[in-house]
This record gives sequence, C-alpha cells and structure tokens, in this order.
Amino acid sequence: MPRDDIAGGLRDALDAGDELALAALLHPDVRMLVDSGDSDGVDARGRAAVARFLLARRARRRGDVLEPVQVNGCPGLAVRRGDGLVVGVLAADVGPDGRIEAVWLSTSAPKLAHWNRGRSGAD
Repeated sequence: MPRDDIAGGLRDALDAGDELALAALLHPDVRMLVDSGDSDGVDARGRAAVARFLLARRARRRGDVLEPVQVNGCPGLAVRRGDGLVVGVLAADVGPDGRIEAVWLSTSAPKLAHWNRGRSGAD
C-alpha cells in the first residue's frame, strides 16, 4: 500500500472492525506507545497485540470520527468526537516495505490543545 494510503486504510480497517485488514497494515514487530498524559499509558509490541488494542479502543468509541491527517510528517488519524473536538491523534511510522512499524497515540488533552485551538470546550 502506498504511504499516502496508509491513513485511509487504517481508518477503513478500524471502522470495519477488520482484524485481518488491520494486521496486513502492521509490521510483525510493530510497537505502539499510548500517551494518555497519566499513568494509564500503554507500550505494546507485536502485530496481534497492537491490532487487538486498536480495535478494542475503536469499539469503545464508535461515535467518534477517524480523520486521515499528517502528524509530524507521518500518516495518521485524528479522532474527533461528534462535536468536532479532537480527543486523540494517532501517528504511524511506515517502514520501507510499506507496513506500519510504530504507532503513537496521544490522548493527553494538553498535548492535543493545538489540534483544538479556537474550539469551544477545548480548554
């Protein structure tokens, strides 16, 4: 999959709850770091563990919209609530083989402040 299509493929797999499609996007040794801004952060390794975590997280937040974005030059997803407020940003580091080698997910409100500038309820 071309690098530009990674975010859309990731969104589609998560929205469909398709573990096989999601796993196909991930390198077998993928690493995921979740920065929640508190002690609930996550550090997971391996395609199965990362896919399960992301799918479970998506299942809990079905009302949110996943929007393909660029995050620090990487393909990614902004997670928006129904009111448009960004509640998470995921960045994917894509390896030379086109698979995701690392995933960073930030759900820390202070770190998401610049994604929500000008939005009511963001501060």
